[in-house]
Amino acid sequence: MLSFLRPRLARLSILLFLCLASGCHLDSGEVSAVYKSYKFDPKVIEKLPIYDSLVSAVLEHFLFFQQHFNENESYRAYRYLPLSDRADVFRELLPEVAPRIDQYFTKLGKDFIYGFDVFGDSTIKIYVRSSPSGEAQVDIEENLSYYPVRSHIRQREFPVKDTILNEHWQYWTRFNKQGFFPRL
Repeated sequence: MLSFLRPRLARLSILLFLCLASGCHLDSGEVSAVYKSYKFDPKVIEKLPIYDSLVSAVLEHFLFFQQHFNENESYRAYRYLPLSDRADVFRELLPEVAPRIDQYFTKLGKDFIYGFDVFGDSTIKIYVRSSPSGEAQVDIEENLSYYPVRSHIRQREFPVKDTILNEHWQYWTRFNKQGFFPRL
């Protein structure tokens, strides 16, 4: 009889965990208030030509990045976060690639980029910044996504706010209760 209950108990435990986790992530009022009042940073948008140049440099070396995709992750990407202390990301680029890529990190500055992901379809996610909101206990994660094909740009839903900048670029921001998701 116990063997009959174990699979059900396991499924119930997983379901309960997912419900609790999603409940923690869902709106408490604070997230909604920050979401509604948030304005995209015009300085990020002004720097789009530099981000375009970075993407061109990354795509020139796409085969390099593709060879180093993390096959253990479901998203199968190359994640470059030079200031991260995580073991599952690249913190350095090979010397033949680094000068071409890192120059754009310098041009943008640490307030406008802290890393990127390169995906198999040539989509690139740029991590702009992650910071706590002012008074509310909400983390704000700003990102840019480059899509080689416009039809792949998808509208995002709460707790993510987005705006399409042009046929290849989407600027999007995720809002989370502080401490819910670990920072990169």
